[in-house]
Amino acid sequence: MTNFPQVSIVMPCFNAALTVERAIKSVLTQTFTDFELIIVNDASTDNTVDVINSIINGSDDGRIQVIDLAENVGPSGVRNAALRMASGAFVAFLDSDDEFLPGFLDHHVSALGNDIDISIAGHFVVRPNGSETPRHSRFIGQSTGLEAMRAAMVDEILPFAWDKVYRRSLFEGISFPEGSTRFEDMSINIILDSRARTVTSAAVPLNRYYISASSLTWGRIPTRSDSDLALADLHEHLPEQLRTGKFAKPYATMRLLITMIVAQSAIMKVKHQPAARETIDDCRRSLKMSWVLAATLVKPKFAMAALLLKVAPNTFSKIYLRYSASSYGLD
Repeated sequence: MTNFPQVSIVMPCFNAALTVERAIKSVLTQTFTDFELIIVNDASTDNTVDVINSIINGSDDGRIQVIDLAENVGPSGVRNAALRMASGAFVAFLDSDDEFLPGFLDHHVSALGNDIDISIAGHFVVRPNGSETPRHSRFIGQSTGLEAMRAAMVDEILPFAWDKVYRRSLFEGISFPEGSTRFEDMSINIILDSRARTVTSAAVPLNRYYISASSLTWGRIPTRSDSDLALADLHEHLPEQLRTGKFAKPYATMRLLITMIVAQSAIMKVKHQPAARETIDDCRRSLKMSWVLAATLVKPKFAMAALLLKVAPNTFSKIYLRYSASSYGLD
C-alpha cells in the first residue's frame, strides 16, 4: 500500500537561480516533515535547474520531485501542473523567491482538523534593504467558507496563495486560470473559500515575502487585461447566487479594488516607463460609479480612494507613492 504525504508543497520556478536555494532549504528545515516538495521549472533561461539539481544531489531527499517544462506556461500553468501530480491531503504554495519559517507546516497542519478546510497565517514583508514588517489578514479567527469568501472580496483576507494551506479536495474540478499573470491567487481563493466548510486565520507570521523590483508582481507594466482572465474564471466558477443578492456589494467592491491595484502597479512604473500612463488612464475610465456606490456601503475608504483616482489622479499617485515607499521600500 502506497503511503501518501500529508502535505504537497508546490514551488514554481522561473529564472530563480539567485533565490531558489533559500526557498528549498526553508522547506527542508520544516519541523513538520511529512510532505512532498514539487518543484516546477517553467523553462528557465538561467541556471535555475543546475541549482535545484545540486541541492537534490547534495541532500539525497526523496521527498523532492522536479517537473522540468520545455515551454514557459506562466504561474497558473505551473501550479496546475504540480497540482495534477500532488498526492497530499493538503496543499501549500511557495514562490521560489520567498521562504517558509520553520513552523509553517506544523502550524497549518495542526489547524486543519475536523471540518476546517483552509488555514491562513501572517507573514513578514521583507523590503529590498532587508528590513521586515509583520503583516496579516484583518480577519482573524474562524468562519464559515461563505463568510471567508465575502471577507476575501473586500480585502479582509489577503489575496495570496502562499500564506495559506488548503485541503486538496477543494481543487477538484477547478484550477488556476491558465495565462493569467495577476489576480489568479485572488480569484482562486474566493472560489476555494466558497467551497470550504470552515476557514481559520491566525496573525502569527510564518513565512517571508521578499519585495523585489524585478519580480513578476513588481517588475512589469501591468494592464487591465492582466485581470480579465482571472475575473472571467471567477465569474465562471462562482455560482450566480454568490455574486448577486447579499454578495453583490462585496463582489462589486472586489472589482473596484482590482482596478485600483492595477492602477497602483502602473503608478509605480510611470516615472521610468511613461507607457504605464495608459494603464492608469484605462483604469480611471473603467471605474464604474455602481462599484463606488457599492463600496461606500461596504468599504468607504475604498470608495473614497477610487473617487480620488478618478477625479484627481496626480494627488492619488503622490499619496500612493508615499505609501509604497514606507511599506515596501520602493520608489
